[in-house]
Amino acid sequence: MRIVYGVQSTGKGHLSRLLGLLPLFRRDGHELLILVTGRWDPPPYFLDAISGTPYRRFPGLPMVPDGMGGISKRGTVREFATRWPGLFRSFQKAHRLISDFDPDLIVSDFDPLTGSPFVAPGVFKVGIGNYFTPARSDVEHPDGFRRDRFNVRVVDKLVTSGLDVRFGCHFYPLDDRCLPPILRPEILTMRTEDRGHLLVYHAFPGLLAPVAAYAERHPSTSVIVYGPRSRPRGLPDNMHVEFDSNRFLSDLAGCDAFIGTAGFQSIAEGFYLGKKLVVQPIDGHYEQKWNAFELEKRGMGRWCRNGLEEALDQTFNAELHAELVPWYRTGAERHYEQILLSGER
Repeated sequence: MRIVYGVQSTGKGHLSRLLGLLPLFRRDGHELLILVTGRWDPPPYFLDAISGTPYRRFPGLPMVPDGMGGISKRGTVREFATRWPGLFRSFQKAHRLISDFDPDLIVSDFDPLTGSPFVAPGVFKVGIGNYFTPARSDVEHPDGFRRDRFNVRVVDKLVTSGLDVRFGCHFYPLDDRCLPPILRPEILTMRTEDRGHLLVYHAFPGLLAPVAAYAERHPSTSVIVYGPRSRPRGLPDNMHVEFDSNRFLSDLAGCDAFIGTAGFQSIAEGFYLGKKLVVQPIDGHYEQKWNAFELEKRGMGRWCRNGLEEALDQTFNAELHAELVPWYRTGAERHYEQILLSGER
């Protein structure tokens, strides 16, 4: 089967899902064309993994930080208006590229190009990802985020309105419609240990303040930080900013606890590896608020509201972990089966 796979690179979790599915596509001899859309270039480990598979890069929709750990709605709208002509040209280029490839199926992981009704409208399109689960009206939603939920619906129309079918996943099995996470092959084979450090992943430096305050109060605790493109000023000496993304999985497998924004993939990977989880959802990002709400509701981690000491004072739910690990391990295969069944319709 000839398959176009569209994925956005704004969050590395989307790229990680492709790495989980890629061995299955290759195993069965499918011909792939990968389109990556986003502001940032994919990390080297991703490019190494897809080597030999045709790949094209496109700019994506902007998401402008407000400098305080959230998304600037005004700045994002302004940036979107500025970049719209370039995005429209990307629609045209992607349409021509896909038409020349003549695919049997398009898979879109929250990618605005392949999820658009303006690009390859005659090809059957399958949407995958965690985003579709909190967008459901029949799941429980936290109170007080009506405006953020409205913004989610607007983004949904912009990014996924051209899809024919959607498959949502979650880090907890809500019901039969809910698929498991797709984990990278490396995650499934890693050995875990506790080397005592805290691992932090923050693409929004404004969220580092409570982490830095904790590190100052606990100078003997090593804190390894991923995400910043340069070392922020004023960090205590026991906070090490790591720029080599190839080291991330090893540091995750060896940490005492993971602290980060409430991105789906990092929650799933951290829980699978048996780590305590503390999340600081991005302000204005409803999906992350819903993830944090669900994490606490399921007894899988903590939403950091009153300082890290309180959030880290948790016991990892080993019983739930043992119950869910077999389900997690089926994630890639179950998504792959659903994708192929959809393509045969």
